[in-house]
Amino acid sequence: MNSAQRQLTIYIKLMNNQIVNKRDLANDFSTSLRTIQRDISQIKTTFDNLNIPYKLEYVSNSNGYRLKSDQHLLNQQEVLVLIKVLLASRSLNKIELNNTITGLLNLIDTNSKKKVTPLIKNELFYYKSLQHKQDLLNKVWTLSNFIIQKKSIQITYTKQHSETVIRNVLPQAIIFSEYYFYLVSYNPKYQSNLLYRIDRIQNYNVTDDIQLDYKDRFEDGDFRQKIQFMYPGKLIKIKFQFWGIVEAVLDRIPTAKIIQRLNANNVEEPLTLKNKTAQSSPNGSVIIEAEVFGERGIMMWLLSQGKNVKVLSPENLVTNIKKETLSILNRYE
Repeated sequence: MNSAQRQLTIYIKLMNNQIVNKRDLANDFSTSLRTIQRDISQIKTTFDNLNIPYKLEYVSNSNGYRLKSDQHLLNQQEVLVLIKVLLASRSLNKIELNNTITGLLNLIDTNSKKKVTPLIKNELFYYKSLQHKQDLLNKVWTLSNFIIQKKSIQITYTKQHSETVIRNVLPQAIIFSEYYFYLVSYNPKYQSNLLYRIDRIQNYNVTDDIQLDYKDRFEDGDFRQKIQFMYPGKLIKIKFQFWGIVEAVLDRIPTAKIIQRLNANNVEEPLTLKNKTAQSSPNGSVIIEAEVFGERGIMMWLLSQGKNVKVLSPENLVTNIKKETLSILNRYE
């Protein structure tokens, strides 16, 4: 085996997170310790010359070398969690999902890959993608570049009931929610930011004729906390009484705050720093305030809580909740 083959073999061992011992390598390759030291020195010099974020680190208790990176490398725990989230999202078709999972698994060493693969095998086998089955990765990336470059585009868009429309918009952000990727774009016709499901965008081309001042920029982080089921609208403050699992509310609505606690007799309890996030007492309830965009999305969530919720304000939301519950009741009569 020549020096290039030896160095490549050593490099592969290092990339697989193995500690390489000079004496063991000398025995494996039937060569001298001095030759192995030259191989290791050559690998180290190559890393330095290429200016890549790797370096060889000596491990004294193992009397060997291992590869260390200045960059954070994904470990087996992180790769497992990312794949589990990806599988649960159902956002990608089967081909793009398999390619992405393969790429993530290739970021960890062989032994870690052997541990992670059985933990995702069954869920991957039964994976069912969404009905549109479109390739999304390139489209999401291209639209993201339009956002970075502040380029306006004309899109051909298929609406909910198969109506096709053409819209001139300025992309502002991409948000993922409830299985779908959405393009948040400023629409000058309506002078507001509207949501477009990316899988429904059939075509797009650059127009570069829409400009917004920096002060009017879209705050996607703030928007994400105040939107429910991706139904936009005006910012409103809501108040409701809740008898269910408080944690579910605080997780679902990031802006939610407990402003009052009531016991089983509907008598107010002291509100302390500790119980502002704690569960309500048995048969007790909490009064919660939150800021959200639009009524439609938050109504869907409130109605899903059944008898565990009573909306207190605003009055318009209370009225619409009553109308909706009566409509639901009429379905059963």
